[in-house]
Amino acid sequence: MEIIKKHDITLYGSTGELNIVLRPLCDDHLPLLYKWNADPEILYWDGSDDEAYDAETVHHIYGTVSNTTRSFCFLIEAEGVPVGECWLQKMNLQAILDKYPEDADVRRIDMIIGEKAYWNRGIGSTFIRMLVDFAFDCEGVDYLHGTTICDFNTRSQRVFEKNGFTLFLRESSEDAPSHGKEDFHYRITKDEFIKRKQMNNIEQLR
Repeated sequence: MEIIKKHDITLYGSTGELNIVLRPLCDDHLPLLYKWNADPEILYWDGSDDEAYDAETVHHIYGTVSNTTRSFCFLIEAEGVPVGECWLQKMNLQAILDKYPEDADVRRIDMIIGEKAYWNRGIGSTFIRMLVDFAFDCEGVDYLHGTTICDFNTRSQRVFEKNGFTLFLRESSEDAPSHGKEDFHYRITKDEFIKRKQMNNIEQLR
């Protein structure tokens, strides 16, 4: 029985140094997901106090997200090497959804770069830009949020800020790890995306 529901979207981009491909995540990638989700350092930066997620938890996380309507799970490849995973999914935090009209299309990005040798090489900024373009240009999203970021994770904060996200909400960490006091929610709207794209096009013409 299939755990991860596979879609048919592949996205291409580049850091300038590395070619980045986002491929449909599928059950063939479960060994990588087990490995990355069993690394306490990766889980720490992802906002978890757990030392590792067992196979059942991994199946629940990726199975639930991938089977949600209009949600897309991707394997991140850099020069053909699997280095992490990312999602574009329907917003599933009711406290956030309550801040929008009922008919608004609100989604979120979540991600892990699981191969630590590829940290700090511009990959995060690149694949988030790819997901942002896909969300607004192809999916017609109204509001796009970054993953909930712990206050200490300044690296993730900068990555979203580079892609036009601004701090939308900060709140006390209730379930979060003992090492974090606040959760940060970053957001970019459709209008902000369009304006940013227009400004980039003008810059390219100069």
